[in-house]
Amino acid sequence: MRLATSVERRRRIRRAVRHVEQRFRDEPDAQMKLAELADVACLSLFHFIRLYQAAVGETPQVTLRRLRLQVARERLRADPAVSVTEVAFDSGYESSQAFTRAYRRQFGIVPSVRDGSASLLESVDGTTVELPALTMQTMPIERSWAGAWSAYDELMARLEVAAVPLHNQNVYGVFSPERVFAHACARENDFVDGRIQLEQRQLEGGWHVCFSGQPDAVWRRLDRNAALKKTRAQGRPILMRYLNDPSFRVDIDQKIRLYVPLEAGVRPEELSLLL
Repeated sequence: MRLATSVERRRRIRRAVRHVEQRFRDEPDAQMKLAELADVACLSLFHFIRLYQAAVGETPQVTLRRLRLQVARERLRADPAVSVTEVAFDSGYESSQAFTRAYRRQFGIVPSVRDGSASLLESVDGTTVELPALTMQTMPIERSWAGAWSAYDELMARLEVAAVPLHNQNVYGVFSPERVFAHACARENDFVDGRIQLEQRQLEGGWHVCFSGQPDAVWRRLDRNAALKKTRAQGRPILMRYLNDPSFRVDIDQKIRLYVPLEAGVRPEELSLLL
């Protein structure tokens, strides 16, 4: 496969994923047709279905149904007074029974169970880790979101063209100390080393605080951590690892791992206080 072909295919499928997300936000009970999404992606229906499933791992209908149920779960958790029947109809189901069956299949519990736990979007795991020095194959990013997507798509396309297996791709974003998204990177290993022919970049190792979860929630957790602000190595970049492909995941499905470098000399007994 040529690099340009892989990049263009990623862009077209991403347009369809974003369309699904936008339609879902605007119309939670929307019933989209595959032809609509194929038109958004500028692909024939046959090729769209094949490429979407290969990229996303599910059909567009499954994506929309899963998103509806996730939002329904958030609503049920946030508002104890709302009825299951009301949420079922608002989510596009014809009966509360059909909604309950779908809800149980996805979450393993019935919607009447309100566990009162934290919002799914605010669920962030924190730990401290000692990273080794890392060698990356790097793509610089323009200082705009469009530039970030363009660089990321090219990086992922290069990995695809080089036939790097998914579990060896290890894709990262590097943020400057001022939190400007500066580079998209693939960590070097036996499959990546030299294959994608990009600039090599060295990143320092050492102790880091690591937060994992949905991107918005992870960054909020970082901003609210007063202790970490005092011990963070201010002159060193923040490293973000993608745990899934953000081009093919709507916002609430994206998962990242954020590594925040600590000043030298932070004592081991202090690390737990930063979480």
